[in-house]
Amino acid sequence: MLTRRRGILYVAGALALTAPPGIWLLSSYPNSPLSVIAPVRPRAVDARVPALLPVQLAQQDPMALVRLGRQRYAETVREYRCVLVKQERLGNEFTPVQEIEVRFREAPRAVYMLWLRNADQAKRALWMDDASFVDKKGRRTARVEPAGAIARLFVSDLYVPIDGPEAKRSSRRSIDECGFAATFRLLETYNAIAAERGVLDLRYDGVGEVDGRPTYVITRDLPYEDANGPYPDARMVLHLDQEWLLPVAVYSYADHTETKLLGSYVFTKVELNPRFADDAFSF
Repeated sequence: MLTRRRGILYVAGALALTAPPGIWLLSSYPNSPLSVIAPVRPRAVDARVPALLPVQLAQQDPMALVRLGRQRYAETVREYRCVLVKQERLGNEFTPVQEIEVRFREAPRAVYMLWLRNADQAKRALWMDDASFVDKKGRRTARVEPAGAIARLFVSDLYVPIDGPEAKRSSRRSIDECGFAATFRLLETYNAIAAERGVLDLRYDGVGEVDGRPTYVITRDLPYEDANGPYPDARMVLHLDQEWLLPVAVYSYADHTETKLLGSYVFTKVELNPRFADDAFSF
């Protein structure tokens, strides 16, 4: 139904809020010999030996390239703005392709999402890693403005549990799982589980393009069965921007032939460290 385009399409990769404006985001990929990725161990540096180029690192150990990208992100990125192009399969239906402006800040951690196209139940949503976004029951919440004009006649905004059943029914990922750091974290988490069980198939699959920028393509296959199993997908196709080494696209499939898309998340118009104004995360 949806044909995968290896370049500029869409991941996945982050975030539909629906039914009481639920809350969002992310994540998988072909067949080649099974490879289990072992943790990278520090080695003594020999100044006579040149460092591997990213493409060489990807060919030898794709997970090492991912770790390098995560390290660079932690060292250089404080905040960013982008447009997330997102579509997900919820049940047996696809959501419309949505375009969402995402503002992300690391400290204090915050995610602000503003729907630009095909808003469903939410027009905008804000989550912060802060006590003011925890309700009386101890649940983490996001502040949401309903998308519908009729709904706004009754309430201008409300706080919605980001891990509640309504959020899970409306999106494959929660709002706190949106963005580059969360994509790195989820990738490492599921890879570690699969590697421990001896079922991880992770490999470099060449180059691609997202939003006009060249990427390295890393693919992963897992023994996915359904949404209730231990893995998020059967196949993941991940695009790392060649300059930034950031995960700018994630395509997630329920099969190894890429015929059943689970989620497509593509981060476009990325602006790193834009120096947000004080009111950039005001509701």
